[in-house]
Amino acid sequence: MYAYLRGKLVKSDPSHAILDVNGVGYTIKISAGCFSKLPQVGKEVQLYTSFIVRENLQALYGFFAAEERDVFEVLMNVSGIGPKLALSLVGHMTLTDLQAAVGRSDTKAISRVPGVGKKTAERLIVEMRDKLPNMFHKSAAEYAVPIPSDPRSQAMQDVVGALVNLGYHHAQSLQTAKKILEKHSEKEDLSVLIRESLKMVK
Repeated sequence: MYAYLRGKLVKSDPSHAILDVNGVGYTIKISAGCFSKLPQVGKEVQLYTSFIVRENLQALYGFFAAEERDVFEVLMNVSGIGPKLALSLVGHMTLTDLQAAVGRSDTKAISRVPGVGKKTAERLIVEMRDKLPNMFHKSAAEYAVPIPSDPRSQAMQDVVGALVNLGYHHAQSLQTAKKILEKHSEKEDLSVLIRESLKMVK
């Protein structure tokens, strides 16, 4: 119904953004990742949107890239994944990382996303394995060998994402995550890192 909306940012928090489009205010649900990229209030921004209509829901979901919106809509066709969880997946994993994790059957990487358990990750991999490569014109076989990554960087992203989702400002969350990872190993359980981070920001 709405391919995208462009207007003045009136208000934003880690879960919503309000855009003024020619005098009409639109409330758009966003991910923590999208929130961190928004400009200052009063500036113009364009978000690609998905309008979801269900029995008890009518809502707009916004994304900075059309590809993110497209993956969000496909994810909702996976058994057990609704708009909230699909938004969390797109907000916590880049599209490249998601495609790589699906191609490698890496349930651990996908399960790091808040709200995603092992069984959901396994279903996602099975149902998305053939769909993601077609969307991005890449073969899942390209990801048969794990892509080297910096574990500390991934842990940093996970902690920051969790704090922002809980309502803390992105800059504060980033600073806290850096301090926590100076004290703890990047291999520490994510729940421990988040718990220690919450102690620090309070």
